[in-house]
Amino acid sequence: MEFIRRHRSGTIYAALALLCTVLLSLATASAAVRPRELGVSLFATLQAAVHTVGASVTNTVNSVRELGELRQEHDLLLERVAQYETIERDIEAMQLEIDRLNEVLGFSQALRYQNIPARVIGKDPGNLFSTITINRGTRDGVRQDMAIVAVQDGRQALVGRVKTAGINSSQVIPIFDASNFVAARLERSRHEGLVRGGGIGTDHALMSYVDAQARHEIQYADLVITSGMASIYPPGIPIGIVEAIQARPYETSLELRIQPTVDFSRLEHVFVVVAE
Repeated sequence: MEFIRRHRSGTIYAALALLCTVLLSLATASAAVRPRELGVSLFATLQAAVHTVGASVTNTVNSVRELGELRQEHDLLLERVAQYETIERDIEAMQLEIDRLNEVLGFSQALRYQNIPARVIGKDPGNLFSTITINRGTRDGVRQDMAIVAVQDGRQALVGRVKTAGINSSQVIPIFDASNFVAARLERSRHEGLVRGGGIGTDHALMSYVDAQARHEIQYADLVITSGMASIYPPGIPIGIVEAIQARPYETSLELRIQPTVDFSRLEHVFVVVAE
């Protein structure tokens, strides 16, 4: 019964063919037709019907097998395409990393002072990155209080200084940390002062001891750079720009709020300045 249900069309065709043959034979047969001849005719018709059904079954089986093979080939092709896409993404990522490293190497060679290229491998999630970890230590020549600079958007900027140096890694204090002090000057007006970190939870620095008489010479967005005066920091390194000016009555100095030039949120590579 299962066979008949699966091959209903072939079975019906065979039955109709057999019935038509029998009726035709009975209608045209003469009285002299013998039972043996009628049996041979019926057998031939039945054999043809069975052959038709068998051919239909064979074609169906072959079609199912070919469909299965096509599905396997399709799945294999999909798997290969996925592998090629993964390889392509890996190649693109490697090329981007190579380009970044070449850029870092170019900046390292272009800096006017001896330096040790390093990569940022950790940031303290508390207190707005109060410490940064780099992958260079005493084995590479890094020492405590060495200056750290970075190059972003084609321009160098001050990052901070080495707090502690381990054998293979070091911790860096960023310039907005309250324990950081940098001798600085305004690049345009040349007035000097002392830059210190704004403290815990801030992303800015403060420039103090700026002559109050320089108030009208200082403008917003003026660039503040290192002065190099009695400092571990080489002169001329950009620190940040002026974003606020505070002048208190009866005080002889100004306090400037400085927005750091470096974007710490996308800091990846830095340079440790080697003292000459």
